[in-house]
Amino acid sequence: MVVFDLDNVLIDTETIDEIAKINGNEKEISDITLQAMQGKIPFETSIRRRVKKLEGISTDEIDEKMNNISLNPGAKETATQLKQWGYKIAIITGSFDVIALKVKEWIGADYAFYNTLETKDGKLTGEVSGPLVTQNKIDVLRELVDELGITLDECATIGDGANDLEMIKHAKIGIAYNAKPIVKEHADIQINEKDLRKVLDIMTDEEKITKEEVVETTEEEVPVEDVQEEEQEAVEEAEENTIDYSKLNFQQLLQVKRDLEADLTELKNVRDSMNEDTKAFRQERDKLNQELKDTLNTALEKRNERDEINKEVKKFKELRNECNEELKKSEWNSGRKEISNIQAEINKIDKTIQTKVLDIRKENELVKRVSDLTKQLKKIQSNEEEAEDAGDLKEKSEQYHQKVVELSDKAQAVHEDMIEYFNKIDGIREKADAKHQEFINSRNAATAKHEEVKEKLTEIRKVNKFMDQAKSSSRSRKGGDGKSDDVREKEEAEEIFQRFKDGKKLTTEEFLLLQKYNIM
Repeated sequence: MVVFDLDNVLIDTETIDEIAKINGNEKEISDITLQAMQGKIPFETSIRRRVKKLEGISTDEIDEKMNNISLNPGAKETATQLKQWGYKIAIITGSFDVIALKVKEWIGADYAFYNTLETKDGKLTGEVSGPLVTQNKIDVLRELVDELGITLDECATIGDGANDLEMIKHAKIGIAYNAKPIVKEHADIQINEKDLRKVLDIMTDEEKITKEEVVETTEEEVPVEDVQEEEQEAVEEAEENTIDYSKLNFQQLLQVKRDLEADLTELKNVRDSMNEDTKAFRQERDKLNQELKDTLNTALEKRNERDEINKEVKKFKELRNECNEELKKSEWNSGRKEISNIQAEINKIDKTIQTKVLDIRKENELVKRVSDLTKQLKKIQSNEEEAEDAGDLKEKSEQYHQKVVELSDKAQAVHEDMIEYFNKIDGIREKADAKHQEFINSRNAATAKHEEVKEKLTEIRKVNKFMDQAKSSSRSRKGGDGKSDDVREKEEAEEIFQRFKDGKKLTTEEFLLLQKYNIM
């Protein structure tokens, strides 16, 4: 099966943006659309916000607008060719019924899953419903492949936005079509031009690779001469076991039919048991795939948490380093004792000037000395203030450093958790792959057994045909075979009963005949 997204893949526009042009608020809606496609806000949140802004738009105007939307180049041609090759075509879109149903018809898609714009009195209510509002596209795809009896390994998916990411990652072939970077990162193949016919090239290459792998595996595991020998033996065995029903009488044919029906019952039981096993393998595989998905999501959450913590570490490192730089610039020495000595000397000189008679020269010298000491004192006091500031810087630096240590330890612990989850992924994936192979093997075995059931049913129909001929011949001989009328009538009753068991309705005459011989 090949699965297409709709907006910007099968059509060259965003449907909701086109509808928004009707009431002129396309810019506001387009901004929300872009955030959703880039994975910045959840899809459900974005779609509800956008649809709310469409409230009141006429459905007639929408229908006219949708009729003017064109398919992307190669869309119809690609879908037609894929269907001719035997692929089913599905559309899985978060877009809306107003365009999805039209495009499904235009390209002849087999399935379409979409959301519905709620209306009242011919106008949009601003509400939206549908499977793609709350579900991821991969969930819808899983339900579809399970219903069809195929697997994701038999699917190719084509999309462009973040809401296509999971189905692109889990399908056998994930194709990013003119996609956002996050989608290209996880896609198997990229198409970077607006031409859907490139999908045909990809699928042609895939068919070629698959056939080459089958041929290679066959050549490695089963030599040609062995295959030919086995086929010849099978033909000979079939010829030996072939029964010529034309040579058997009614009673012999009846016994053959009973034997075939017994074999059929046994085959059906085995087939049904295999189908139950297949179902169990699929459930176990899906459970492992879900565990794988959950483990990966947890690992990615741990990685994001670690990165956020490391941002905090970087911030506090920068703050700590800034403090350390300020400390280097602030070179100071403690001068409390010196301040005391200078102040004492100033006080002594002041006392001398006040209490003693000095000549003018001596007094001037003392006054100048006081002035010099005062300047020196102010300088030392200024250094003291710087020392207090430096102390604050040092305390802050130590606090920032402690924060760096705490956050680094926390980041390391989260990092180790992340590594543990990533390490688990390979083991889970290996188990999921093994369980998927068991599922494939079991499904193939059940299919083969079902073919045996069909062959046995064909053989029973063949015997029924010869029984009809034997019955007709018996009647035409009118007793010439030496059997009494009662014997032939009883044989006829037994045949009627066999047909009744096969589902044939009884006439009153036939019912009475069965009662006559205590068959019923």
